[in-house]
Amino acid sequence: MYFTTADIAARRERLAAQWQEQLNDDEAVLVYCGQPIQKPGGLDITYPFLPHPAYFWLTGRRREEEVLLYSKGEGWVEFQKEWTKEQAVWEGDRNDLLVQQPGKDLTELEDYLKSKHFSTVYALGQAPGNPAVEGKAFILRTLMDQTRRVKDAAEVKLVRAIADIAARGYRTLKAAIRPGVSEKELQLVFETEILRCGAHTVPYDTIVGSGPNAATLHALPTARIIGENELVLVDAGADIYDYCVDITRTFGSSAAIGSRRKDLYGLVLSVQQECISMTQAGAWWRDVHGHAAKRFTEGLLGFGIFKGSLDTLIEKEVIAPFFPHGLGHLVGLRVRDTGQEENLSPKKYFGSRLRVDLRLEAGHLITVEPGLYFIKALLEDRELMKPYQDYINQQELEHWKTIGGVRIEDNILITETGNENLTAAVEKVEEL
Repeated sequence: MYFTTADIAARRERLAAQWQEQLNDDEAVLVYCGQPIQKPGGLDITYPFLPHPAYFWLTGRRREEEVLLYSKGEGWVEFQKEWTKEQAVWEGDRNDLLVQQPGKDLTELEDYLKSKHFSTVYALGQAPGNPAVEGKAFILRTLMDQTRRVKDAAEVKLVRAIADIAARGYRTLKAAIRPGVSEKELQLVFETEILRCGAHTVPYDTIVGSGPNAATLHALPTARIIGENELVLVDAGADIYDYCVDITRTFGSSAAIGSRRKDLYGLVLSVQQECISMTQAGAWWRDVHGHAAKRFTEGLLGFGIFKGSLDTLIEKEVIAPFFPHGLGHLVGLRVRDTGQEENLSPKKYFGSRLRVDLRLEAGHLITVEPGLYFIKALLEDRELMKPYQDYINQQELEHWKTIGGVRIEDNILITETGNENLTAAVEKVEEL
């Protein structure tokens, strides 16, 4: 059993405490689970159903079309869909109720709302018609997201178990990496192993990029055959009931790996270790991201790719085309977890728009994934590169353009006294 009725009750109590001051006595909130989405031209075939994460977190239930109501007077009331005989014939008794709590029949919801004479009912979750979430509904959703960001013991325990599964997948994967193997084969090796070990699925399309493909941030595995002296970047996770880990490792394809590749890997590894140390309660995530950007700037200056003074390079944000993404994101229940939907106007730091721009708190679970890349689409964009051209040694850069890239990623739990790397079981290459 992943969650208990006590786990669910504690979550509801935490959220109710946040909503108390916002809700009037005659107002209510509905959190919708969602409905299946029909496949185009698929007749009665739908995509695999995923419950809205907020509903799942508050109920432990995964059946479509259900609704959870909260009001100050009534507390929490569940409205559940009856499992029909036809569904039982075609789908059996689906094991999708992690927590079984009897609720009211879903068909009673409309009459129930009328009988309580609520002045306003706020729709959250995956509500029918996908209405805009604004005004007080936006405030309520933000409070719900902020509450969900703090992981409880049951969630952490589950993520640890998933990380152990992913670690087995990475061990099997690492043993399979060698010249002559295709990117697609590596994907199959990893995914087969995690499914064999108990994962339900992958939380996102497995990324495998070798050689120059390692510079593509979301490189889908191809039939490309891995050669000698290449970097192999793998970004792959494991998923159980939408809880997941998101991990990246970079490997060398052979023992004879070039000095530039070794140096690049060593720089990214050291920056990741420094950023993990900074990932603590009270730290602003933008500052941790900024540290990575500054250290990368210093590193590429040392490699001879950049020229000029370090202060000027940092001021001009010359690192932007080489480190074109944020340092990390919230993870746990879905690969982007709560995101930061209240951040309506994300700011840019060193050229990257940070969707997660918050002060870290104990209980947050966030990825730390610095990366350096030589991306053809960016480096050959004259307009984009124009502000940086006076600070880049083009002659030296030519030696690096086919290397690809390096990214290293772990999932870090913020604690009261520091942090814990929940994906530490996934072994990391100390040096190439």
